[in-house]
Order: sequence, then C-alpha cells, then structure tokens
Amino acid sequence: PAQSFTIVASEYAFDAPDTVPAGVTKIRLTNTGSEVHHAQMFRLDDGKTMADVHDAMMEGHAGPPPAWMHFVGGPNGIVAGVDAWATMRLAPGRYLLTCFVPSPDGQPHIMKGMVKELIVTGSAAPPAALPATITMRFTDYAFKLSTPITRGTRTIRVRNLAAQPHEVEVFQMQKGKTMDDMMAWLATEMKGGPPSGLPLGGIAGIAKGNEATFTMKFAPGTYALVCFLPDAGDGKPHFVHGMTRMITVR
Repeated sequence: PAQSFTIVASEYAFDAPDTVPAGVTKIRLTNTGSEVHHAQMFRLDDGKTMADVHDAMMEGHAGPPPAWMHFVGGPNGIVAGVDAWATMRLAPGRYLLTCFVPSPDGQPHIMKGMVKELIVTGSAAPPAALPATITMRFTDYAFKLSTPITRGTRTIRVRNLAAQPHEVEVFQMQKGKTMDDMMAWLATEMKGGPPSGLPLGGIAGIAKGNEATFTMKFAPGTYALVCFLPDAGDGKPHFVHGMTRMITVR
C-alpha cells in the first residue's frame, strides 16, 4: 500500500512534514483557512535552493516557473471543509509546496509566503502502479476521458501527453450555471463575485510524461474541468486557450 501524509493549508502557510520517504505516496490536503488553497508541488534540480526560488519567483514574476522547477502534481484547490487526495510517485530530492491561488487583492498566495520545503529521502524505488478505473489525458489544450465519470467515489489517473505542464481543477457547478458563466467569472481573475462552481480538488500541474491520481466523491450533477497554468507562449492561463470541459455525472 502507498504511504501517506497530510498537508494542512491556511492563510498563508502549509503545515506538513519536513521530510518523507521516496515512493508511491498518497497526499491529503485539508483546508483550515477561509480562502481556496491548493498544494502545487515542484521538484528542484540538484543544487537549487529556497533562495533561488525566492529570487526567481517572488519579485513580480509572471509566466511559467524556471525550467529547474519541475511540476510534479499535488492536490488541487479546495474550499474550507473539503479534503483533496492525490497519489504520486515521489523520487528522492528537494521539493516545494506552493500555493498560486490568488487572494481577493489579486496577489497569489506564494507572494504572501505560502511556500514550504519538503525533502524526499531514501533511494529511487522501482516504478509502481497507480491503480485507477478512469484515465484523464492532458493534451494542448484539452481533457480526454477514457470513460464517463459516474456517481460515487472515483479514482482518476491523470496523464500529461502534452508538450506543456497542465493541471485539472474540478468545479462542481452551481445549479443553472453554464460554462459561459464560469468563463465570465474566470475573466475577472476570480474576483467577480461568488464563483459559478465549488472547487473540489483535482491534480495540480504535472509536466510532460508524468502521471498522478486523484480520488473524489462525485454526486450527480454538472462539473467543469479547468486548467489555470500559464502558457509557455503568451503567459495567459490555459483556459483562455480552450482548456476547459463540462461533464455531467449521472
């Protein structure tokens, strides 16, 4: 069975272990704050430190992170009172937990100090399976499901087949709301009143060729899948390039 650990998110900090062993790892994110939080994980190239991250990311940085910060996933955005679960293969090395969700003032949480170092110890383990019943593939710029999602608790394997990093944030849509409503809210940088849907998690950004799983309880209804990562070409969020999808769970 996979090992596990918990990340507790609040304004504006993570409470999580300082070290975890390498291997297949199930990560629980719980939100005790009042704002939405996620746990975007990066693995740093050897020799890179928190000081390098601060220099690269904290001074008005726009667009994708530097190439030596590798997207490896993590539980995606949730409101308080909701838990998100992600399972990933963690190789030995230096990692960061970060939150890029913007506050009402428009400033991403990482700029408010919401970043924590995590050291993965031990030696690289042989590749292990990440069991799932449904596969979601990322392309530039689409979500492709192997089979429709039906009601109940589902574990979904996410694979990035695209050239760029991508993520999936799952929103449970409010009754009567459409993708047009969601896009109008996203266009306000999530500051234009209540959201059109409730963020329930998913998988934070993963790089080309990587995979992870997330487990979520789906009630009947309509859901939106959205990728917020900045494009390597123009820096705009991938949802601007059409990386959204509405699904109906029956």
